[in-house]
Amino acid sequence: MGIGSVTMAKVSDTARLTGRIARRVGWGVGDQAFSSLTNFALGILVARAVAPTEFGAFSLAFATYTLALGGSRALATEPLVVRYAGSSVEAHRSAAASGSGAALVVGAVGGAVAVLFGATSTGALGQAFLALGISLPGLLLQDSWRFIFFSGGRGSMAFLNDVLWAVVMFPAVAVLLLTDHASILLLTLAWGGAGTLAGCVGALQSRVVPQPSAALPWFRAQRDLGARYLGEFGALAGARQLSLYAVGGIAGVAAVGAIRAANILFGPIDVLVFGIRLVAVPEAVRILKRSARHLRAACALLSAALSAMSVAWGALIFVLPERIGEAVLGQTWSLAHRVAVPIAVMTAAGGISGGILVGLRALAAARRSFRARLVVSGLQIVGTIGGAAVGGAVTAAWGLAAGVVAGVPVWAWHFKRGLLEHERTFGDASDEP
Repeated sequence: MGIGSVTMAKVSDTARLTGRIARRVGWGVGDQAFSSLTNFALGILVARAVAPTEFGAFSLAFATYTLALGGSRALATEPLVVRYAGSSVEAHRSAAASGSGAALVVGAVGGAVAVLFGATSTGALGQAFLALGISLPGLLLQDSWRFIFFSGGRGSMAFLNDVLWAVVMFPAVAVLLLTDHASILLLTLAWGGAGTLAGCVGALQSRVVPQPSAALPWFRAQRDLGARYLGEFGALAGARQLSLYAVGGIAGVAAVGAIRAANILFGPIDVLVFGIRLVAVPEAVRILKRSARHLRAACALLSAALSAMSVAWGALIFVLPERIGEAVLGQTWSLAHRVAVPIAVMTAAGGISGGILVGLRALAAARRSFRARLVVSGLQIVGTIGGAAVGGAVTAAWGLAAGVVAGVPVWAWHFKRGLLEHERTFGDASDEP
């Protein structure tokens, strides 16, 4: 074969690979966008259908669901993506059975706690948590299929499963509204029951039967990753909440509202980033199997892309006409616009760190990512509190941004050390004959 033919063949292979990755990224972004839009629409429907206290109860139940989701992902599905993306079909199916079973067990334990809390509470709060507790195992099972499908390169299956959830849920909610049976108990059950049905259908889609009996062996086998990923999730969530509480206590509740409103404006970027990450981690695992140098380059490109998108969106928010901003956020717009620049800087720096974190996930360097997360969370808390103490919402937002920016070298250093450790242990696949 001539040199020209070899070159054309390589170009053709690269084009096909790029096309496959682009399709997988498209499914990831589309799935996350659809999921976020579904949650937003559900929140609007519930808020319009019930009294404020009942909506507050539903919001607390949904917030508890997101906490359980973070725990399930850390213990059950993120280790599956890191260890089994790009593995053989048989190995991936076996891991899927164990990982989905582990998600069911996390849901059962969390659901039991929610039911107990609901049974000892009164009114709307008790109803919301009873419904959540009943639904939580199925909800966490449904989420596990998303990671299983994406780690297996079948993002379209995850999208179809989320569509099924919405197709069942919204008619059920509509029936409750039209028949005047829209109690918080039944509305929460409509949401959770539809998710549970989608979780059961996910087993049919994947042709994998979840094995709860394999949960404990799974937790033991993945404890080097799962425990640290759980710690990362706790540090991230804790830093966010503690920072907001500190801002409220020092600079006032209005400052918290300003930062929260600005974060809402950057919600589309958050959706995009999470959708890309759904695909990026399994793709990074596959890239690492070819070459550690390729992983370094891919993560640098991802960091640049995520950061550039954040900067572009921040510029758009900054020049947005006042009448449009007020139509979106009402009177809160003026406060949110004042902190838009530091939040854009924070989001851009977070994009750089996000690309690096994908690399640490691919390396299975959970010890390093956990240490980095602890340091960066501390920097964010100190920066936010310091900014709030100096001034109001704007300086608090700049302090938060400074903490995230200062964290970028921390992430980069740990990624560099993780790559060196991997190359010393395994070499670089690109150096092999």
